[in-house]
Amino acid sequence: MAAAVVACVAVPSALTGCATVLAGTPVETPAAHVDYLAPNTHSRSIDPSDKMLLEVAERLRRLDPCALLPESVVAGYGEVRQFGPQQALDTCTAVAHPSGGAKHDELEVTIDLSPVPDTDGQRDWSFGDTEVYRSPTTHNNSLGCTLTFALDIPVTVTADAVPPTRFATIAVTQHRSEDSSGESVPVCAVAADTLSETLTLVPSLPARPTSGPGRIRLAAADPCEIVANFAPEELVGWQIDSDPYRCVLTQHQEGAAPTTWSIHYGLEPEFAPPEGDDTREVVFEGLTLHVSETGDSCRIAAPIESVIDTNRPGAERYNRSSGRNVPAVVLMSDTPNCDDLVPLTVDIADGALT
Repeated sequence: MAAAVVACVAVPSALTGCATVLAGTPVETPAAHVDYLAPNTHSRSIDPSDKMLLEVAERLRRLDPCALLPESVVAGYGEVRQFGPQQALDTCTAVAHPSGGAKHDELEVTIDLSPVPDTDGQRDWSFGDTEVYRSPTTHNNSLGCTLTFALDIPVTVTADAVPPTRFATIAVTQHRSEDSSGESVPVCAVAADTLSETLTLVPSLPARPTSGPGRIRLAAADPCEIVANFAPEELVGWQIDSDPYRCVLTQHQEGAAPTTWSIHYGLEPEFAPPEGDDTREVVFEGLTLHVSETGDSCRIAAPIESVIDTNRPGAERYNRSSGRNVPAVVLMSDTPNCDDLVPLTVDIADGALT
């Protein structure tokens, strides 16, 4: 489907440019000037290849995934009922009601800048020089199509190693209700239309809002800030990779085996903590945390910002709760001492917003 699209791009210099393009038609977009970025090494001496990974993570935190998901392409297939981050801080989702569909039919389009690496799909040759893999799926009343594509993130830190190839995904799913009798949406065509537009926007590196209602403070925070609080000899290891919202640390324990923590910045549902009889609420220093102990592991989630409501005002939605999520700091440990880790989780949460 070819639809006229007006694309507005906000680049890091705060300049805004708009252009009318035709969905599915490659458009040359000049790359934004890439400023030098010195990655935060948290007072550690690390090699250039690790600095490069830290820079990639920082640049991904600055990149706005919703600026790479052309809402107008999705709107060409139906009424958009939700738009914004729902699954993670580095994702953006548009949910539409397909034209002519039954009441509960939905079309969901998500861009994910940090998917689990998977390039097992069929090589797609329709996107120029960009490496793209297509993976269609069918499950009960749902049809899906995922395009995994190489995401070109420039780096200014030099190293002997080649910069890592980042992959992102455009995932499209049509959910059909049992009473649906309409035609299936061509999910791979929707994915292709969306990706064609996304690829024209990536070179300009559209930045996240730094003020106003679209700002998410946690999205700009580094989950590894806590590394600087430890002396080098207190940590067995710090896993350095280019995941923008995860930090894995292993700490020495006096007279015991080392403990591994995983710190994750993400989104939690507004209306309920993670399901399970082992989940309880703990209030510490005015912050409500959801604490779960399972066997020999612990999970603590600390919602720390206002709700992100992606529901469109007035748009009919049979389950609006999925559109309301809260930015949260999540600490997971390979030991069950949750109560001891509550103060640490609150300290991390406080530091994330300063």
